[in-house]
Amino acid sequence: HHYTDGIIISRVMTELIDEVLFYLDHNPVLPPLVCLYCIICSIPVVILLIATQNCAIHRNCRYLISLWSLSLIGFLVNVASLYLEMLTFDNGYLPRNLIDPPLRRYFLAVHSMFYVCSSSFEMYIALERIVSTRQPHAYHVREEHWTRLVPVTIATYIFGAYVGYLIYIIDNHLTGLLIYNAIDISTLVINKFGIYYCKRRYNALYGKASLNARYQGSEAYRMTSAMHPVYCASFCIKIIALVIAYVYVFVVESFSGQIYGVMEAGYFMFHCINCAFSSSFLIMKNDSIRGAVSEAL
Repeated sequence: HHYTDGIIISRVMTELIDEVLFYLDHNPVLPPLVCLYCIICSIPVVILLIATQNCAIHRNCRYLISLWSLSLIGFLVNVASLYLEMLTFDNGYLPRNLIDPPLRRYFLAVHSMFYVCSSSFEMYIALERIVSTRQPHAYHVREEHWTRLVPVTIATYIFGAYVGYLIYIIDNHLTGLLIYNAIDISTLVINKFGIYYCKRRYNALYGKASLNARYQGSEAYRMTSAMHPVYCASFCIKIIALVIAYVYVFVVESFSGQIYGVMEAGYFMFHCINCAFSSSFLIMKNDSIRGAVSEAL
């Protein structure tokens, strides 16, 4: 009796899922919803970008947070563009796979570039805060972002474009996902070390260095401490999205047709909410940025 009930429930659920997929595929519902979702998720990122220009943080840190924010905005714009393209697809409003419609492959390569760049800038923020405490007085007055950070930015975008090419143009999915993982894990480890190192440097400088040097040490410690919950929350959300990506890589046959479109939408939803949560966390956790937002509002 229970076995029969289970079969009936399973059949009803299957039919319901099929009806939902059929509806989404034949009606322009998902693309505008995804675009609206991206717009909502972009609001805290834009607020962070504006507030960063008006708060008391070192110019190098401001540069990196700004580039991180711009990468997140680029990511969200790319996702919205990816789904707007579905409105022109003749075979339905759900993508069938990575290359159907044909331009999807290139949109997805750009998505990968922005993912790599945003994750890399998170890591650079952690590294920059560590470097800032080594010689804090000299660092406080140095125009370093023109001589080092700009070339690093260019190299990062080139590397991100290569990873996008690797995953979506020549279909080396596994290697690309492992690169994602390596960057995200490195960011967590580096920032955790940064909290310990910056606190130790600040304590060593206290009462023994100039006011600017002590301020630089204090700012570095506060920024690494503020970014750590950002990185942890971001890492957890990214893991959920990457699980979907790994399942696609290893069980690709199960993710073709309409079901692929739904799984891909879930993948992007997690990444988009990560953009909103990450920027919101930093606004809440950093006193200078939070103060700039409060003054603006």
